[in-house]
Amino acid sequence: MQPSRPIIMVGPGTGIAPMRALLQERSYQRIQQNLLVGENVLYFGCKNRDQDYIYKNEMELFQKEGTLNKLQVAFSRETTKRVYVQHLLAEDAREIWMMIDEQKASIYVCGAKKMGSDVTNTIKWIASEVGKMRHDEAKAYVDRISKDGRFVQELWA
Repeated sequence: MQPSRPIIMVGPGTGIAPMRALLQERSYQRIQQNLLVGENVLYFGCKNRDQDYIYKNEMELFQKEGTLNKLQVAFSRETTKRVYVQHLLAEDAREIWMMIDEQKASIYVCGAKKMGSDVTNTIKWIASEVGKMRHDEAKAYVDRISKDGRFVQELWA
């Protein structure tokens, strides 16, 4: 991963753990090594902020120091309509597409298999809608960035 390239992190629930490590590394690169570090965007989700958002203070510190440029949080059980990280990604489709296609951002996804599948489908949808690709082209695009190591998923049941 080139420090100057942006990263998009999707880590709901316990999937936040490797994202914390990425943010710690990016903070060190930026502050201690004085490296040019790309934008860092995190999509985090949990059921309830009062019970599950245990790293809130740490994420706010990363934002305050300038390491975490954007934090999008979905609390799926706090509203009548369930909102998940893939919904937030879709809302930010234009920004996400610009980061992936133009800025060559890497995407890291960690968490449940179902969420990973939903995020993959959302990235394909973004490539289709914003990138103006046919469905087969969007699938090939996502397969290519995955093969290139720019779309990495660590998923479990």
